[in-house]
This record gives sequence, structure tokens and C-alpha cells, in this order.
Amino acid sequence: MKNKALRISEHVRKYLICYILLTIISAIIIGYNIRSIIGYHKELVRNLIIILAILTLLPSMIQLRVEKFSSEFVRKRIETLTALIIVFVITPLTAIVLASKLPTRPLSIGFVAANSVPASSASIAYVLLAEGNVEFSTLLALLSILGSIILTPIYIGFYASVISVNIPMDVLSESIVLALLTPLILGQLVRYYLIKRKAKRIFKDPNNDHPCKNFEVKTHKPEEILALVEDALECIEGRINSSLKPYLSLWTMTAMLLLIGTLTAAKAKLFIDNPALVGELLGLQTIIYTVVIISLLIATRSLRLTYKDHSAIAFIALTKNQSVAAAISVTAIGSTAAVPAVLIPVIQPLAAILYLWTLPIIRNKIIATTTTETGKTLCNKQGLKNIERDNNSSVLKQ
Repeated sequence: MKNKALRISEHVRKYLICYILLTIISAIIIGYNIRSIIGYHKELVRNLIIILAILTLLPSMIQLRVEKFSSEFVRKRIETLTALIIVFVITPLTAIVLASKLPTRPLSIGFVAANSVPASSASIAYVLLAEGNVEFSTLLALLSILGSIILTPIYIGFYASVISVNIPMDVLSESIVLALLTPLILGQLVRYYLIKRKAKRIFKDPNNDHPCKNFEVKTHKPEEILALVEDALECIEGRINSSLKPYLSLWTMTAMLLLIGTLTAAKAKLFIDNPALVGELLGLQTIIYTVVIISLLIATRSLRLTYKDHSAIAFIALTKNQSVAAAISVTAIGSTAAVPAVLIPVIQPLAAILYLWTLPIIRNKIIATTTTETGKTLCNKQGLKNIERDNNSSVLKQ
């Protein structure tokens, strides 16, 4: 069963862009033909979109580990600050500047929302493929969620006031609770329940020779005993994640395709009446990706970031969770504002994959000259000093 789920999950992930395009085209055709029915059941469609958005986000929240981030944060303060500036300052401000190019105010607000939300759950998978710093990217993913709870409504509210659209703060707060806090809390509760249930089954049975039990307590120090317990729990959680990952991955992609299909069907008439809107939105999003990449490359050269940290920041900044954007847009503004959240998933995987392909070039041309070669030079200098010192010692001894 697990192998079958894994094969299906890998197949869908491999051809995800094709499935997204097929879903959008099918939803436009179906949605346009049943537009009167959709219009009559607007509230039902709105609630369905919110439920699908939460279901799309929930698996990533179940896998989110929030305990061991303090040490990573202390070690990577400069890198973390760099990432947060790109994610929460450069990206949303660029979106605010470009949003005025869109034809309607709801679309422009939705565009700002789509670029103010936290990182996609797929970002860590891209970092893994790039052989980047997975622990650091996980920290950034968590910080992007926590930061979005505060900053996303601020950016949306600010831009709405600039274009004279009144969005009450309580409505924005409700949308954040529905789109982010609800799946975060539910996901963590499910995670702790699974760990507790598995731990009880392993440690209560003395005959259960589980690999996570293979440790001996040879100390009476509380901190060392606590470290052993944490290692055992981490082992258990790792095995739980490994067994659930194919199912959670398939769950995420299926819910996302259903969400995109529902959103597209709800706005099928808009796509039919204004086909140029698709190219306009995707063009503006491409500009944002370009600004993000240029900013990161400048930061990499200036701060001498390592390749692994560069990769972690890149994919956290390039991939946004459009399910959150859709839920916020529909809840606070209306279904028209969710159109950017429908279209951006078409280009977002392409941008991530293209950057993944160009990383070897960036590694050789930019990152190597700022980190690796500098390190080699320092090592060579130190080596020469050591040789001189050894030679001087030899002379003195003689």
C-alpha cells in the first residue's frame, strides 16, 4: 500500500505542472458552462475554497518540527536576517509597486496577498534536491509562517488603504486565523498525538526491540537524560514522517489541484472574457522572481553566504503557499482576489526548477569566488605560515 502511494505521489509530483494546466483548462470549460449555478451558490463555493485551502496546508503543518530551531537561529543570525528581508520586505514591496498595473482593485490586492504569504511546503523539497541546508530552510519556513501571521494583514491592509478599499482589520484577522493558525494548531496537535501513541506502543512493551530503544542511560544528570529522551523521540518522529510522507504528499497535491480547480471554475467567465489577464499576471510575477534572485545574488556576494545557505534562502523566497493566499483573499476580499493565487502555481514550480538547474553555474561563478576560494586562500596562507614556523623551528634545533 505504501509503495503504491509512493509511486502515485512521485508520478503526480513529476508531472505536477501538467496536472495544474489540465485542471485549469478543464475548470474553465466546466465553470463557464455552469456559471449560473456557481453564481447562485456563492457562499457554498467560498466555504469550499476555505476548507480545501486548510486541507492543502495541513500535511505540511503535521510535518513541521518547531523544537530545535533556537540553536540554528543563533548560528545563522546574519543569514536569517537576510532571508527575512528578502521574504518580508523586498518581495511584498515589489508586489505593491507592480500591483497597480492590474486592471481591477480586487486583483491587485490579491496579487499583494499572494506575495506576502509564507513559504510553500515544497520549498524544503527543492532545498533537499539542491543539496542545500535543510535545517536552515526548515527554520526559515517556520519563521515565514510566524512572520506572515503579523505582516501579511499589515501589507494587505496598507495597500488596500492606498487604493481606497476598506478592509476591516477584524476581517483580515479572521482570514489569517482560518488560513494559517487553524492548520498550524491542528497539524501540531496531530503530530504530538502520533508521537505519543507511537512512543507508548514502543516503550510500554518490554519485548518490543525497536531501534529507537537502543540506548543506555549511563548518567544521572537531568540534562543528559533529557537529551537521550529527545533523541529517542526524534527517532520515533523520523520513522513516523518516513511512513506517512507518501500519503501526506499525495494528500497535499490532490487538495491543491481541487483548490485550483474550484477557484478557476468560480472565475471561469473572467478568464474567458479577459484572456490577456493570464499573461499579465504571470509577467508581473516573473518580474518579482527576477528581483528576488538579483537581491539574493547581491546578498550572497556581499555577505559571503555559503552555497547551502544560499539554496535554502532561494527556495524559501521563490515559493509561496498560494493556498494561504487563496483562503485570505476569498475570506477578506472575494473570489476575484484569489485569481493570482490560481495562476501563480503554474509558474512557481517552473521558476524553482529553472533556478535549480542554474544553481551549478551560480555555485561556480558567484558562490565559489566568495566562499570556497576565499576559504582555500585562507587555508593556503595558514599552511604557508605553518611551514615557515616549522622551518624556523628546525633551524633553531640545528
